Amino acid sequence: MRSYIDATAPIAAQAILTDDPKGAMDLATALCEKPRMSNLAHGLWGYGGTTHGGSELTIQSLGIGGPSAAAVLSDLADLGVKRAIRIGPCIALDPSLALGAVLVASRIEAADGLGAALAAQGFEPVPDASLTSALVDATSGTAVTVASVDLPENGRNLTGTASAFDLSSGAALAAGARSGVRIACALVVGEITSGERLEPEQLPQSIIALGERAAEALNVCDQAPGA
Repeated sequence: MRSYIDATAPIAAQAILTDDPKGAMDLATALCEKPRMSNLAHGLWGYGGTTHGGSELTIQSLGIGGPSAAAVLSDLADLGVKRAIRIGPCIALDPSLALGAVLVASRIEAADGLGAALAAQGFEPVPDASLTSALVDATSGTAVTVASVDLPENGRNLTGTASAFDLSSGAALAAGARSGVRIACALVVGEITSGERLEPEQLPQSIIALGERAAEALNVCDQAPGA
């Protein structure tokens, strides 16, 4: 089977996953001491290193959309990733949510093609309970239902219980279920129902701050009894 990750550095058992390759580089620079590039293949930049707290961490970009996220997640599982947190931006559906708010997915609605297909095969995109609880504690974020869709316009037309939507979480978490990776999801509201968006320089800063909290949550779970 073709691999989409060509590991050029050790892959840690714990990972932070984000969409944007440059975002992965920025997270690695902020979170790790002397990070090393671990993947360049397909433009899906990945990095590995030791965090300032002393934990080994992989930071990997997923690309855009569910198929890319699922392919990368499956490769990471084969390379030894056991626990992961997906972070990134989302678009709010709940008008009470403010720009920059941190949301932790307590439930995922897979309204995207691949996420729904994997769920139909029995691989439900269920966030890992321990990681989700640790994320809520680390971020003080709001636990909500997040939907994943294939196109932004599909998300804006959603009806149901989702408070926000993105393009990757459904497939990523379903792929995690299929691959045996414990995975959770935390997102930053980058756009609200009025169409207002975070300024271009604000979103990367918000993602880095969220990455720092995600690394804390991973560390808490790694040190928990029976981890």
